[in-house]
Amino acid sequence: MWKERILDFAEQFKHPAWGIAHCKRVYEMALQLAELENVEVDRDALFAAAYLHDVGAFAPYRQEGVDHAERSVQVADEILADAGFPAERAPLVKEIIQGHMFYADPSPRAEVVLFHDADTLDFMGAIGIARLLSIVGIDDWAPDLQSAIGLIERFSRELPEKLHTAAAQEMGLARQTEMAAYLATLTDETDRLGTV
Repeated sequence: MWKERILDFAEQFKHPAWGIAHCKRVYEMALQLAELENVEVDRDALFAAAYLHDVGAFAPYRQEGVDHAERSVQVADEILADAGFPAERAPLVKEIIQGHMFYADPSPRAEVVLFHDADTLDFMGAIGIARLLSIVGIDDWAPDLQSAIGLIERFSRELPEKLHTAAAQEMGLARQTEMAAYLATLTDETDRLGTV
């Protein structure tokens, strides 16, 4: 079945922040948001998008100078076809992938908006902090601890306004509070971040 093939494919991409656990969380969060918003969605398209949305960030698919979301869209047709995913639903999967990042302007399709919000929420709260700290020294986003702390501060301020659905906005406020509490404690424990 195509779901097993996509899962098998996604298992090869090991990363502490963008790996399979992130894919699973984003898929489940998108479904949770759909339920909270009382919206019917194409669960299969969300599933496929969840496990393929970041493949463009990994070798052999990564391409210098091309945003990973765009690259993921470019390679999605072949991966979906190889897995046996219904070809007529591939355009929706690609549309979801295209709009997934917090800096993207998602199309108004329910699946795209919900997935965008789910992926954005995964950069917030305790899980967002854990993900950002997990990439210190291994990713351009956080070459050192100071950079990661800066991203946590920035995401705490900026990401709530990137959320589109009421359910995600409510969750975002709770996660923003978690991030603020973490940063306040870290500030106290590190001489106002002077010894981080």
